Amino acid sequence: MTAGMRSVAQRQHLASGQDSDVFIRSDGLLVKRTRTGRDLRREAEMMTYLSGHGIPVPRVHEASAEELVMQYVPGPRMSEEIGRKPWLAGQLGRELADLHHRLDVIAAPDFLSGEGNLLHLDLHPGNVVLGPEGPVVLDWASATKGDRRLDVALSWVSLAVARLAPVMKLTRWRFLRSFMADVDPRVIEAIPEAARIRLERHDRDPAERAALQKLMDRKRH
Repeated sequence: MTAGMRSVAQRQHLASGQDSDVFIRSDGLLVKRTRTGRDLRREAEMMTYLSGHGIPVPRVHEASAEELVMQYVPGPRMSEEIGRKPWLAGQLGRELADLHHRLDVIAAPDFLSGEGNLLHLDLHPGNVVLGPEGPVVLDWASATKGDRRLDVALSWVSLAVARLAPVMKLTRWRFLRSFMADVDPRVIEAIPEAARIRLERHDRDPAERAALQKLMDRKRH
């Protein structure tokens, strides 16, 4: 670990996720630090690979097992933009679908586990920054190999079961309708499995657990 990565005094806490904290340094770079001991070098390797294949991700500056230093991309999350500008829901749904199409043609690197194609496994509007040069995909911690339809189904499920204010439900429907109109229609076959993965990944509140269970039950009917 370099001296720059060790310096905590010149960092400002920006956000916290399920297993890590994100800080912005005085030099404008982001630092992602694990709280669980997960080795961040694999995520850095994944992002470097994707950048080399034209996928919009933050540029990696340096990485250790505990910390990942990367480019800060200014701009709102796609989820924030949906809330602030609901009239853009259809356009944003198409943009998320386009990101999946771009992943469709990228071969999964050999260092990922599993078999099949490249999966992000957490590509929802909260993990997309609308940067100055276009959408940028964040958080590649869960990347693996598998069926691309599952990756798309997980994007749909993440928003379909999210708890929203009643006024936002029509906006969500417009986003999801636009998103699904621009992807493989066979994605619906993967929704029960996507719901199972989301249910098992983290603790969920009772309302979301019930919604996910309902989606899983599709497989049995």
